[in-house]
Order: sequence, then C-alpha cells, then structure tokens
Amino acid sequence: MLEDATNHPDDALEDMAHLSRSANRLQLLKVIATGSYTPRILSESTDIPRSTLRRILTEMVERGWAERTADGEYVATRSGKYVSVETERYVRALDAIRTLGEAVSWLPEEELTIGLHHFSDATVRRPEPNAVGAGDTRLIDLFRVSDVFSCLVNTAPTVGLEQAMVESVVDGDLQTKHVITADELDVLRQDTDRSTRWKKYVGAGANLYCYDGSIPCILFIFDETVLIGNRRLESIAFVETENEVVRSWGHDLIEAYRKRSESLDTAAFDTDSAGLSGSEPC
Repeated sequence: MLEDATNHPDDALEDMAHLSRSANRLQLLKVIATGSYTPRILSESTDIPRSTLRRILTEMVERGWAERTADGEYVATRSGKYVSVETERYVRALDAIRTLGEAVSWLPEEELTIGLHHFSDATVRRPEPNAVGAGDTRLIDLFRVSDVFSCLVNTAPTVGLEQAMVESVVDGDLQTKHVITADELDVLRQDTDRSTRWKKYVGAGANLYCYDGSIPCILFIFDETVLIGNRRLESIAFVETENEVVRSWGHDLIEAYRKRSESLDTAAFDTDSAGLSGSEPC
C-alpha cells in the first residue's frame, strides 16, 4: 500500500511558502539569528527598504521567530534560529540537486550519511565529446601536487591514470590508502603490463587493500579535494568538492571498507598466487 504522500502539516507548509515567497525574509531571519540589531542597522546591512523590513520583522514577531528587545532591537527567538538553520539547509540541498543534475545518482545513496546541502558548492566535471580524457587529466594533475591520496574504487583505472598513480608513489612522497575490489584485482593480475605496474606501486610503499565484495562508488580524496566519479568506458566524470564535511565523510567511508579488507603485497599480482599479506584469498 502506498504511503499517503499528502500527509504534511498545513501550518508547516504555509510557513515554508511564506519564507520562500521572499528572499528578503530568508536573509533577514539569517541575520537576526546571529544577534540583536536595530531596524536601521538591519536595513543598511541587508539593503532591504526600511518599510519592507519593518513589515517583515512584524510578521516574524507574530510567528514567534523574532522578538523586539527593550532597546528596540530585533533578535531571533530559539524557534527562529532553528527555522533559519533548517531552511538554509533545505535551500542549499535544493541548490545542490540543481547543480548536480543527473550526477546526484553518482553519490552512494545507502552510504551517504551527510545531507545533500553539503554539495551545494560542488562542481560537476564532465568530459567533452572530443576530450574523453579530460577527467583523467584532472586526476593526473592532482596526483602530481598532492601529498596524501585515499580512494575507494570498483573499477580499474585507465592506463594513463594508472601510470601517473605509480609514478607519484615511486618518484615522490605520496601517501596512499587505496581500496580495490577482488574483481578489479583479478582484471589487473591477468594483464602482464598492468600487474607489473601495480607490483611497482605496492613495492614502492603504496598501501593497497582488497575488499571481497561490492564497492558502491568511485571515491578519490587528494589532500583537501574530494571527487566522486562515474566511470564510462575510457572516460570518467565526477563531482568535485573541498567541503570539509564531505571530506570527513569520505575518509570515514574509505576507512570503513579498509577495515573489512585484506592488505595486498606484490605477490597479489602473480596469476598463480592469492597474494594477500598472510591472509586468505581476497
């Protein structure tokens, strides 16, 4: 039986409609949630005409979102502060959905424990039809300038990206936490050139792990930069952000899978070897 999709409190819907009808209301509530101010200061700082501002403040007082102090200043009530925070989060989530478009489906739904509003400043990078390697170029550039690299992946990288990854560890000081799937490991060990590169990668000190199961996304973290990808043939598109909350979530997700994975050594890429560091096959 379908859940009643219309079961929403009318008063709450009216409050939402009231706020959404005017950007001035959202702006003013956000300001007075930070402290108490006179109408003159509020008008000057927000560029809201004094007559409009007084009307909005009166409405907010009537709704219990603001109060007038004995000094004639206005400040948000506790309820008003909550309304401001939750409305801001809702608006930013809608903005993120608009910004991401179809890229919202690249996010791992079941593993996403943070709100979409944290992606409101994200950039969606899609390769142009005549530049399918643009995604790899961005990743290669990040390999060259980063100190720490963590990732959770469910598909093998392109050869160009793989080469840059190996070079960054062999020739530089890149620290890694790299989790792959057992299926990806099987693909890599069957290709002599690729298995040689990955042996070099691990032999140079890369921390590589094999997860025996399904990984829900392609997730890269280069220092402060987070990329969540969508792999299609020889190209990759991704959502890129430096949001601190997204980055913390990404590190936690990678670590959760790493703890359930087995550490790999160079022998993992021998076709006749399980290749785990003293463990059962991945």
